[in-house]
Amino acid sequence: MEGNLKQALCAWQNILGLKHVITDEASLKTTQTATFLTTQRSLAIIQPGDRTEVQQCLKIANQYQIPIYPISTGKNWGYGSSVPVQDSCVIMSLARLNRIVDYDEKLAYVTVEPGVTQRQLFEYLQSQKSNLWMSVTGSTPDSSLIGNILERGLGEGLYGDRFNYVCSLEVVLPTGECIHTGFGRFAEARAVRVNRWGVGPYVDGLFTQSNLGVVTQMTLWLTPIPRYFQLFWYAIDEDTRLEELVDAVRYLKLQGLIPSAFVINNDIRMLSYQQQYPWQEAEGAMPLPLNLSQD
Repeated sequence: MEGNLKQALCAWQNILGLKHVITDEASLKTTQTATFLTTQRSLAIIQPGDRTEVQQCLKIANQYQIPIYPISTGKNWGYGSSVPVQDSCVIMSLARLNRIVDYDEKLAYVTVEPGVTQRQLFEYLQSQKSNLWMSVTGSTPDSSLIGNILERGLGEGLYGDRFNYVCSLEVVLPTGECIHTGFGRFAEARAVRVNRWGVGPYVDGLFTQSNLGVVTQMTLWLTPIPRYFQLFWYAIDEDTRLEELVDAVRYLKLQGLIPSAFVINNDIRMLSYQQQYPWQEAEGAMPLPLNLSQD
């Protein structure tokens, strides 16, 4: 492995330049740290700047048998951050692929690369004086849109089940080949950005929660800003009422009265939304003491 890694690093440096092949311990430590205890170590970080470089990097990884772990911005906090799922991987950071490739106000879509963040798209829509709304998560504004969607993450708003409202994936396979899903494989197709299915088998789902390819582009559907919306909060003070709550929500969802995603959180999760871990109040204890979480 060591000899192969040196050769692979040299090959990646020839393509990406020294600046974008990172091996110093301080940088590697950030890819080995999550919000929970981890033991996996990273061998290096490579930072391709476009799809062609992604393809070349994967071909080199195949040639020298080096495992690659792709991330978007590495800010999947609470679910692994940028830590690889196994030891001795090279991290492929896609943060430099940060272009908004296509946008259409009338048809309500935007096509982005994996480095495009929630903040970047929001600011872009603001600059366009857009009447369109993006689905967002409660994560940092600098988290990747594509990264969250590929984990089938949930957002707020009518398009909260985010993977249901995307299409036209551009995917680099482990061999370095590139495919386009849906109608994207047809050069003159005009419905590429607005039709999920294309013709033949629907394969987009293969690239979510998997290691079957590196998504380098995706189209997200946006929704017009509603003329009116209402936000509500709820709480139950007894665990025994949870079944009653679930039944009530089920009825409202099936009636179409709550078209957006609906989330039920416990008190510990709500506490994590609002503040850092209360080390002083918990006197250094982990996990959070039960009596403290109920205060």
